[in-house]
Amino acid sequence: MKGIIFNVAEEVVTDLYGADDWDSILASAELEGAYTSLGNYDDSEIAAIIAAASVLLEVEIEETWRIIGRYMLPLLARRIPTVTGQFDDARQFLLSVNDIIHPEVTVLYPDSVPPLFDFVDTDAGLTVRYQSARGLMALAGGLILGCGDLFGETVTVETLDITSPTDCTFRVSFSAGRA
Repeated sequence: MKGIIFNVAEEVVTDLYGADDWDSILASAELEGAYTSLGNYDDSEIAAIIAAASVLLEVEIEETWRIIGRYMLPLLARRIPTVTGQFDDARQFLLSVNDIIHPEVTVLYPDSVPPLFDFVDTDAGLTVRYQSARGLMALAGGLILGCGDLFGETVTVETLDITSPTDCTFRVSFSAGRA
């Protein structure tokens, strides 16, 4: 996993809960916590951080991933404004993930291995199939929610089907304005 994900996870935790909680999470996970944005780190390290955060914050692991994802997207958008600045709304942004967003990410972070999303676009919203060897479905759902936050829209994410730990389908609905 790319170091920028660790950096943004740290920023999310310190913004929402404080620097002391981040330090406690690292201590509990038995990690040093020195991550460079371009570095590559074992997926087990972010899993250990999320597990430790879940215990400390008394939140289920899946919900911890979702929280991190939701707050992560706006933070990533600030770090990479050229990637997100060309879109008018959450739907347009999500539909561009495979063709514009992830290719831009791989230019900035050449060793990254982004997930694949398949979309069915209807008047009612999007049906989104998520596929990734990492199996971070809750993080993906949180990132979709964060996309709504980024564009000032209310986005609802419902899990329709979990085919395997690495493959699931969401229904995404959009409405203008915050709930």
